[in-house]
Amino acid sequence: MRLQLIIFYLSFNCIIAHAEERIELDAITVTGQQDDVSTRRDAATQKVIIERKEIESLGVSTIGEVLSRLPGVEIKGDVNRARGMSRDSVQILIDGERQVGGASGVLSRLPAEQLDRVEILRGASAEFGGASALTVNLVTKKASPKRSTAFKFGLGKRGNEPNAEFSWTENGGTENFAWTLPFTSNLRNAPINSSTTRQFSSSGVNSFWQEEQARGVSKVGHHTFSPRFTWKDGLDNLTVSPMLFYGPTKSNSQTKVTPNVDLVGGGFVNLGERDLRESGTQRMWRLRTEGMKFTKHGKLSGHMAFNNGRNDLDTTRDIRDATNVLTRFEESTRTNSNEFNTALRFDQSFLDTHLLSSGVEYVKVKREDAQFFSGGFAATGDFRASSRDGILWLQDDWTPKETLTLTTGLRLENMLIAADDVSQKRTGLLPSIAVRWQPNEQWGLRTSLGAGMKMPKLDEVSNATIRSLGPNTPVEADRRGNPNLTPERNINFEAVVEHYLPQNAGVIGANIYVRSTSDFIERRVQQEGIRWVDRPFNEGDATHYGIELDAKVRMDSFGWKGATLKSHLTLPYGRVDDERLGTRRMARDMPQYILNMGLEQSLPKLKSSYGITAQISGRSETNIPNEQTGLSESITMVDAYWRYKLSPTYNLRFTARNLLKADTRKQNRFIQGINDWQLATDDNVMRRFMVSLEGQW
Repeated sequence: MRLQLIIFYLSFNCIIAHAEERIELDAITVTGQQDDVSTRRDAATQKVIIERKEIESLGVSTIGEVLSRLPGVEIKGDVNRARGMSRDSVQILIDGERQVGGASGVLSRLPAEQLDRVEILRGASAEFGGASALTVNLVTKKASPKRSTAFKFGLGKRGNEPNAEFSWTENGGTENFAWTLPFTSNLRNAPINSSTTRQFSSSGVNSFWQEEQARGVSKVGHHTFSPRFTWKDGLDNLTVSPMLFYGPTKSNSQTKVTPNVDLVGGGFVNLGERDLRESGTQRMWRLRTEGMKFTKHGKLSGHMAFNNGRNDLDTTRDIRDATNVLTRFEESTRTNSNEFNTALRFDQSFLDTHLLSSGVEYVKVKREDAQFFSGGFAATGDFRASSRDGILWLQDDWTPKETLTLTTGLRLENMLIAADDVSQKRTGLLPSIAVRWQPNEQWGLRTSLGAGMKMPKLDEVSNATIRSLGPNTPVEADRRGNPNLTPERNINFEAVVEHYLPQNAGVIGANIYVRSTSDFIERRVQQEGIRWVDRPFNEGDATHYGIELDAKVRMDSFGWKGATLKSHLTLPYGRVDDERLGTRRMARDMPQYILNMGLEQSLPKLKSSYGITAQISGRSETNIPNEQTGLSESITMVDAYWRYKLSPTYNLRFTARNLLKADTRKQNRFIQGINDWQLATDDNVMRRFMVSLEGQW
């Protein structure tokens, strides 16, 4: 019975027991008796834990930066991908709550200090579904009644631009009431340094060759107040978490257009200059309540959240031609979003071998965009999009013996999405099954099979326009949504073998995955009137498969005291049966591999600890026959930190990001008949250094 309860807790971060068993549960020390290796071994499903110490070794400041450094995950801005899948292939949860609306972008800007751990879950299940290739659950720190103060103040530079970060947290309370009051303020300045080369040819004759150099500064602010208040009555508890966020942004860049090599005219022409100025603000308020109630037969838990956000962006483009004639373009976008997110679940154990869980979720999101364009692209528009998602799920963990767990589940999803007077409703009945078998303490085998359904996101169906920064061509097209998108349906298979080293020194694992998707969604460029537009489309059926290898080894038993090595390698592959082209082709933007490596070590005699991490993304390629080719060069990001303990209260931390000063290089080519457009970009990503003073008392 106890083993079953421990397995469930470590899988889903909750405690389940009969009322008469409360004394026994109260004696379980959750953080003291289980480390990340034990948690992974005992979990009923595939789970990898990133502990607080590992989060610190990443040398990051925000939750979004933590996400971008997770093994096997690539997250940049609003784009998240895993296993080579280019579209929204990572499901993000915060304390078990799905992030589906505008709140996800804001919550990613919260300070990394608020995280307790990160859970990476693979495989489909009734609880989390199979819509995404991976599920990442961000578990935040809980309020503690112990009176304490924590602060962090840091100064640094990215390139030649100054950066600053500040956070202050007060904790306190009584035996039955705890509160935490965290405030954070970050100022991020980053230099803009990029080059662009454009070419155009017709009938094999190169008639246009243009090069640009852009220089400028981007400034971003994150200011957040996010308190938490927790009331307790024995094991029962209720937490209220309001949040206020304000994020101003501003950027200025000047683009010099160098002489054009005009192969037709045989001369050099000075094309002039282009200045780009952007300013905006992002605001959000959020109120979340969560709680749990223990009954005689189990536990009832749930949450409810309200989010309201506004994002304003104003853009001015000044373009001077070769004769210094000025043309001005102005753009304005106002985005309002509202989200209601709630879930309720009940867990009960019976017959000493079963753990039955059931849940209901409801999420409703509305988004409104108001846009105004003047100049050469004069237009106005009001766009509305909304979605509603209702979910019922039932799951049973059956443990006939300690070495074997069979998890079966059924998930019912009812989805409605609407944009531009086009609405669609879809219902899916999604079964899943998973098996965990541990023949001995050193080996574990897991496999799972499940179905999933994914509705398009609101920005994928909204017709709001993101104008191309350069000339409107197939390789620099406007970006819009597609109200006629239909949901993807997929089947997911996972099989993993894990070897646990003696004395919980680490784990080595190998995982094979296969994902089959119907109505697969990818972005595609086509001409609409006089403008080239990049929209998402249902392209056909797709298959993604590959292998993941990971290892985490504590090196004490090998003579390297205090050191831990970790690595994760993903080798993905993807093919699409393109209905439009009538051919089988590779998936767009498919990377050759994704490799994460890390080393961290504590040095007690030097009162120090340090960590080094590297993320290597192999070259990504696109090859659409007779239409489009592209590639993104491989990139290696190396980060490091060193922490020195000044006293029992204060630490000094040095952080360095992108030590190799890795640049982002991309090439894109589009062919239509006898016409050929080519674009090459090179973005210089500067190193970032930060010195921080941390204190806690």
